[in-house]
Order: sequence, then structure tokens, then C-alpha cells
Amino acid sequence: MEEQQHRNALPQGFKLFEYEIQSVLGKPGGFGITYLATDTHLRQSVAIKEYLPSDFAIREGRSTVYVKSSSYDESFQWGLKCFIEEAQVLAKFNHHNIVRVSRFFELNGTAYMVMEYQKGQSLTEFLKQQRVLTEEELKTIVVPLLEGLEEIHQAGVLHRDIKPNNIYLRDDNTPVLLDFGSARFAIGQKTRSVTSIVTPGYAPLEQYDNEVKDQGPWTDIYALGAVMYNAITGESPPAATRRVMKDPMIPAVKVGAGRYSRSLLLAIDWALQLSEEDRPQTVEQWRDKMLATSDDVPEKKQVAKQYWTSINIAGIGIIILLCAISSYFGYENYIYNSKLQSLQHALNQAELKILQEQNSCKADRKYRKIHQNYRKECEAKYDEASGLLKEVQRFKIGTESLQADIAATKPTGFETKQYYKVTNVTPTDILNVREFAGTMNDIVGEIPPFGLCIEYLGNFRFRKGGLWVKIRYDNIEGWVHSHYLHANEQNCEGKSE
Repeated sequence: MEEQQHRNALPQGFKLFEYEIQSVLGKPGGFGITYLATDTHLRQSVAIKEYLPSDFAIREGRSTVYVKSSSYDESFQWGLKCFIEEAQVLAKFNHHNIVRVSRFFELNGTAYMVMEYQKGQSLTEFLKQQRVLTEEELKTIVVPLLEGLEEIHQAGVLHRDIKPNNIYLRDDNTPVLLDFGSARFAIGQKTRSVTSIVTPGYAPLEQYDNEVKDQGPWTDIYALGAVMYNAITGESPPAATRRVMKDPMIPAVKVGAGRYSRSLLLAIDWALQLSEEDRPQTVEQWRDKMLATSDDVPEKKQVAKQYWTSINIAGIGIIILLCAISSYFGYENYIYNSKLQSLQHALNQAELKILQEQNSCKADRKYRKIHQNYRKECEAKYDEASGLLKEVQRFKIGTESLQADIAATKPTGFETKQYYKVTNVTPTDILNVREFAGTMNDIVGEIPPFGLCIEYLGNFRFRKGGLWVKIRYDNIEGWVHSHYLHANEQNCEGKSE
């Protein structure tokens, strides 16, 4: 491990009970310092992490940590509490691929976490030597980490700072996940005085606003997907904030074509979706798609066809079409000027969706027969997909035009404007226009119940409540539920209402 000195670090030879400090490990961060130390009782090396938030604390003399002023005392104590709680949580895990905490104690006005010392190098250093990894090398690292992540997620814990520098490769090439960021996140959320854990390229969009309610397993999945993207391309993905308007990221399925299995590439692209709703929601769900033999999908479809009912096949076909349509137009916000890339992304999503439906609708691993519960699930998906497809078709995004676009390998359909009028709104009510898709988002305007010539902007989102579409009316631009719009028969060109 890289050894560096730091002005706030304990000096070499300093004693913390039976532990003797040898050096600083890695680069000290804004939250604390990690040391290489020797357990003088057991005569073995350990890693010791010291709570020392540099934003509002400093070491005076050889040992004692003080807050910089009394105004920081509450923040320091809150952080100390979070640090202790994180140590207690990590101590409960005994997984080979998760850093092991063996002891915790308070001393010198602060606290310390004693962990196993791992000999090896960080993934950052390894990638500097290798630049890119083969699929076998990548899976050797990622699959064990997924097992560890799954265990901590089931316990309600998130890592929140997965990146190459926090993945350590032991001398035997087995990986271990280090430096959990949950305590730092909690401090940043409460005090706003410690920089939030946002590593550009690895932090998903929801981590930029410090809203814990939007974070979950999908947050760690995005970060690990970014690590995998780095491992196959030699560079990290663009920061999530750069990807919002016009996404400069080349999809993994394109940049890694011919060198990696399609299932692996599709899984990486799935993990790197900007919206948390569009990502895998659990490690298990993501791992199933990652390890699927996507190159054999056509053969599997043929085997499954002998046992699936026609209604299930039709349901999958509709869902695939919906996925392609949704991806094609739903990403118009940030890749509108790169239509060919948008269509390619839609096709990738469609392939990923069929893998999902195969796994959820098959009866057993050998495709022998469909049990009643699977049949009901598939039929319910078919009904839902049918309804959504009909709703999408109301906005003149028909199957024929989409198929023509795919056949021609170039997107069309953005040039002709489409107009709608208000429907299903009582004369005494109004139609609210939301800033983003969904009833929980801010209202940016209102449309009267007799509103006409509402311009559809060719962008929509699927939410639990149905289909939302983006529109423009007078000087208002935002989102409304499709239930309240009906095709406008009259000529609206040149009119604002």
C-alpha cells in the first residue's frame, strides 16, 4: 500500500494501547486517516482508521484531536457518533470480500477502528499497469464483490463510495471492498460542513443532492458499474451531471463489442442508467443479467417457445417494443442531437428486457413447464404492456414507423409536430403541468380544461401511475399525465393555444 505522511497524522512509533503506528496508508481524506500499525501482542500488521474530519478538527501536540472552534463541536460529535455506529455495523460482517473490523475504541479525543491489514494493491494501481481487463479478470474481481455487497445490502447498509481506489486486490488476487462512506454521508447530510461523497464518474445523480430517500442498492450498483466501465475502456464514465443534457458516454455495448460478452456489456449499461428507477434494484437482479449467456439468447428463446403460451410470447414482444420506444424517445432530453446513438441504446435496452422477461417467466431452469403462478405473472405483464402500448400509440409513435427506423438504422419522427387538447378534466378544474414526470414533482404551470394546441415534445416517461408526456403550452413547458390529453384534430401550426 502507498505510504504518505500527513501533518495531522500520528508519528511513527506512537502507541495506541497494544498497537504501534508504523506509517500512513494511502492518501488521507477529509474524514480521517488510515494507518499501518503493528499489534504488539499478536505480532501482526493491522490497519487503523482514525476519525479526524479536517473540515472542523485538528490535532494539537502529538496525540489529542480538538475541534477548530466551539461552533464545530456539535458537528464533530455527530460525526463521531456516526463513525462509532459504522464500526459497530461493519464488525457484524465476516465476509471474505468486505473489510473486517476487529476492534473499536475511543482515545485522544477521537475514535479508532481496527481492521485487517491486506497485502496487495488497489484496483487503481492495478489498472494503471493493465489499463483494461479481460472478461475473465473482471468477473474474478466483480463476482465476489457482488456477494459481499448483497450481504451488506440485506442488512440495510450501503457503501456509497465504490471506486477503484476503494477496491483492494490481495496478493492472491481476491478482492476486498474498503472504506465505507456511510458515516461520511450522514455527516454531510446533517452538517453540510464535510464534502459529500461524490466521486465524479462513480457517483450516481441521486448522490449529488444528499437525499437519502433516493438512495439504495441501485446507488452502489451504479458505482460498481462505473468501475467495470473503467476496467473495459481504460477510463471512468463522465460525471453523472455531465450526462444529463447530452450524454457523451459511449455505451459499453458499443465500446466493448467483440471483446466482451453481450450480457456483461448490457449489464454495465443497465447499471449506468441515470434514473435510479431504470437501474437494477438489487444485486441479485443485476448479477443474473450479467452472468446470463446472452450470446445464446436466440437458442434459449427457441427452447422456451416449446413450453411458453402464445400470450406470454406476445407479452414479451410488446414489452420489448415498449422498451425500445421508451429508450428511443425517453432519452431525448440529453441525447436529442445524437439520434442514431439513441436508437442503438433503445435496441440494447430491448435485448436486456428480453433477458429479464425470460428469467421472470420461465418455470424452472430447464424450461420444463410454466407453473400457475408464473403464468399469472406473465399474463399480468402482458395486460400491462398492452395498455401502455395503446397509450403510447395515441401519441403517433406507431410500430410501423419504429420498425422502419430500425431497418434504416437511422431515427426519424422528431420533425413533425404533434398537438393535443385537454380531456378528462372537469370545466371547473385545471390540468397541472409538472417540472418532471410524476405527481410528486413541482407544478410549473396550469392548463385550462378547454386548452387546445398543446404541443407534444416527443418525450415520455413510464411511472407507476402510467404514462407521462412532455408538452409545451403557451410559455409553459413541462410534464402531464397522458390520460388528460387527446389528439387535436384542428390545424395548430403557428398557434400557441
